[in-house]
Amino acid sequence: MRLSKINLTAAFAFLSIVNIAKSQQKCGSDMHNDRITKEHPEAKLLEDHMNAEADSKKVESRAAIYTIPVVFHVIHTNGAENISREQILDQMRVLNEDFNLLNSNRNKLRSVFAGLAADCQIKFELAKIDPNGNCTDGINRVYSSAGVEMDMSTEAVKSLIIWPYTKYLNIWVVSSIDGGTSGGEILGYAVFPWTAKFSKDGIVMKSDRVGTIGTAVASDSGRTLTHEVGHWLGLYHVFQDDCANGDKVDDTPPATGPFTNANCPAAGNSCSTDSPDKLDLWEDYMDYSNGSCQCLFTKSQKTRMHSYLTSGTSPRTTNVSASNLIATGITPSSVAPVATFTSSAQVICAGQSVKFYDLSCKSIPTAWSWTFTGSSQPSASTQNPTVTYQTPGIYPVSLTVQNTKGSNFVTKTSYITVLKAASENKPNFEQGFENGDPATFTSSDKFMHSSPTTSRFALETTVGYTGSNCYKAPIATGSAAGSTYSITLPSFDISGMGASTPRFTFYSSYAQPDATVSEIMRVYVSSDCGASFKQILERSGAALAYSGQVYTNNFKPTKSTNWRLSGVTSLSSIGYGLNQNLTFRIDVISGGGNPVYIDNINIGAFYAGVNTIGKDLMGFEVNPNPVEANSKIVIHSAITDEEVSVVLLDLQGRKVADIFSGKIVESNTTLYMSDLLLPSSGLYVISMESSKGSIQKPVIFGK
Repeated sequence: MRLSKINLTAAFAFLSIVNIAKSQQKCGSDMHNDRITKEHPEAKLLEDHMNAEADSKKVESRAAIYTIPVVFHVIHTNGAENISREQILDQMRVLNEDFNLLNSNRNKLRSVFAGLAADCQIKFELAKIDPNGNCTDGINRVYSSAGVEMDMSTEAVKSLIIWPYTKYLNIWVVSSIDGGTSGGEILGYAVFPWTAKFSKDGIVMKSDRVGTIGTAVASDSGRTLTHEVGHWLGLYHVFQDDCANGDKVDDTPPATGPFTNANCPAAGNSCSTDSPDKLDLWEDYMDYSNGSCQCLFTKSQKTRMHSYLTSGTSPRTTNVSASNLIATGITPSSVAPVATFTSSAQVICAGQSVKFYDLSCKSIPTAWSWTFTGSSQPSASTQNPTVTYQTPGIYPVSLTVQNTKGSNFVTKTSYITVLKAASENKPNFEQGFENGDPATFTSSDKFMHSSPTTSRFALETTVGYTGSNCYKAPIATGSAAGSTYSITLPSFDISGMGASTPRFTFYSSYAQPDATVSEIMRVYVSSDCGASFKQILERSGAALAYSGQVYTNNFKPTKSTNWRLSGVTSLSSIGYGLNQNLTFRIDVISGGGNPVYIDNINIGAFYAGVNTIGKDLMGFEVNPNPVEANSKIVIHSAITDEEVSVVLLDLQGRKVADIFSGKIVESNTTLYMSDLLLPSSGLYVISMESSKGSIQKPVIFGK
């Protein structure tokens, strides 16, 4: 129990801070440790033994630095959790600065703690050789069939990929962490050294707490991983066991409660059990204070961490061994290098640049020779060049590296795909799936599966919002949760829409099996030929389900009221109004609930559902298009004596000209554009209406 005095005002202030802060963030390392030691009582005995060893450790004086090989496993479904290489490198920068007292805010340590900060002499490097002996950049991107949330009770996501913990510090990056308890968001958690052999050893990080750039939360300053690595190296929280100084470190003043110092109080002193009585050291990385306030490990914390890097009973000793640094590529060998590389993107628009990264391993190259077929810069001799591709196509890239021991060569065929800067597809476009599965098309309106074969959209041929077909994420009630069904649409050029409002809309149909289970639908857009995507829509639960849903298992829509309009009604309002190359992706994340159906995907000035005549009844084609004087409109009809109206509209839906009005009496009726006064150049829409519905298709006048 706490022994210091505290007045009533301070108590209320403390409770206020706790209530605010605990709803925002916390570390899950203690929770994980408690679970493992309960399941494996021998782990608790090992903890006591390692603590005794650390308590007897003397301050180490050494010139050398301990180096730890690191691997990031980015668990993703192509969402925001798939953080960039640059963001990971930024986190590595923060980590190395913090552990070597090179952090830019180190001078902000309050004067009362002067001389306490330690250069821990611990360095972290991304592994250069994987467990199979191949070159690596220390970053694994794993498309997850188990979802992107880490369930701490089962840690199923860790089973997707793990490297030997005695050789590498495994860091899993996920979208969220479920601790199974209420009381705050878990930002990360680590496995302590004494539980390493009883669990999947390493650190789990929430993706938006990695680094300080990209998707990272700025206020964290990248300190969540610094904190978790402290646990991985045997450090407790400074508030461990309240005011009883349970962190086993002599020079960290005790603190009470995890969120006491959340707001970094200048004169905060929550414990008076220490002698002499000192202020709380919220600058310490092992507190729960704001990341921007933190700036040090203490000298005794350094000693404790070094104990776990040298103790014969600690698994961390092999990580920093000389033989392991050679095996993981941290220490180069005296051999010829092995050539390999990666790049900032593999699919780009014409005119865009790509940065290439040399990942050669085994030894350090001293010369590089790159060949970039199809690039405006066909060769380079620098280690990490940036080149531009102007011409659409699919191109190989080659790299030769060498040093005094020899050379090595690698070619990656079909490595860079360059797409046209302006897409061939124009608005208005509507895919109603009546012509089959667009993933099987060979034309420019082909869809691409963006998920594994085990979780893909499929053509449904018995229901639809219009017609009899639609697309379905075939999720069964009671099936395993976590799989992502992902489809990427072809790109579209909407730059010619002028004053019209560009929209991306579609109809979806879904019902929950019960209130506790839900699928999630997300929509993403790319303006760089799919090199990167931004989420623009998310729906789940009642917001995804049709209005007035009835809970049911293995749902299937039976009427039009089972569908709801979804999408973005103004692309201009989110900054994509005049883009030449927009690519949309629709993801459905399974909750083990029900299928999600999609129909009438529309890109253009109109809302989804404008093409409401089934393909087996009526349709029309315009050829050639762009329209010329000899262009024809051929109406195909399975019914006769049907009154039809065909008009030309501008992109704001205003009638420009009447094309035809009357009965269709034959299966194929041809209308000649030469009979019309053709409008000025631009994008227009031909609209055909009958008692069966309507069809609208874009046409271009002029070239």
